[in-house]
Amino acid sequence: MNKKKIFGLSLAAAALLVAVIQFIPAPPLVVPAELPAAQRSAHRQLNFEGIPNFRDLGGYRTANGKDVKWGKLYRSGSLATASNADLAGLRELHLATFIDFRSGAEKTAEPDRLPDPAGFAVVEIPVLDEGNKNLFGDISKRIEEDALGDFDPGHTMEQANRQFAGEFTPQFRQFIHAVLDANGAPVLWHCTAGKDRTGFAAAILLRILGVPQDVVMQDYMASKELALDARRNQIRMLRLFKGDETADKIAVLLGVEESWLEAAFAQIDTTWGSFDNYVTDGLQLTAADVQRLRENLLE
Repeated sequence: MNKKKIFGLSLAAAALLVAVIQFIPAPPLVVPAELPAAQRSAHRQLNFEGIPNFRDLGGYRTANGKDVKWGKLYRSGSLATASNADLAGLRELHLATFIDFRSGAEKTAEPDRLPDPAGFAVVEIPVLDEGNKNLFGDISKRIEEDALGDFDPGHTMEQANRQFAGEFTPQFRQFIHAVLDANGAPVLWHCTAGKDRTGFAAAILLRILGVPQDVVMQDYMASKELALDARRNQIRMLRLFKGDETADKIAVLLGVEESWLEAAFAQIDTTWGSFDNYVTDGLQLTAADVQRLRENLLE
């Protein structure tokens, strides 16, 4: 058999394999809240096919011994590549509120795939809208021109997190009040990778609920490998065509580091004097609001 026939047969076999895979049903969605209590933490990351970094914040223990309820607070990356099975799975979560932190440019480039009808309120809270567009435009230009030598990705992300805690306080105030208004019904919030804007939102909410800072950081850092896994191919291509230095710097940008969230909380102290002041003056939550959040979301 000549090489041409072998190549043709290989293509046919590959096409057949793709066709067969398309008809293999996706494994059922495992929803932690529906599992026995002892099994939930092992399934904190929900097994969606095309939604990266989708996690339930349930089970985190507060300083006074209560736990965040399972099935109430979800965080994730973009839903742009959600599969049909994922859309069916989203319905199983009985979401009341869906919050999108992405910029206008991000939403235009990769619009979310949502159930139709959605069955939940969609709240758009763009954070780093024009700034995000400019930042990634600058990075793309630097990559193209091999001009990343003086670019410090860690410093860039620390600055972004300081902005979350200062300049973008009105946006995160809107987020917290959307969670409050849900009255304990399930809420999902996301950005593109589900790690920076989404991570800061999760951190301040967990702190308000009374979860200790070390546990908050643990949840924040859980995004690192999940976010990098979702971008392995892009990093591999950068390494191949642009070299190790470029790939390594972009890999830092695509992950998370403890210093980034630490910068955000340091900015809270600088701007507001303390986290308690940030809650009352910045996020404009009364003591009764905080109590209602805790009653609705803790057990």
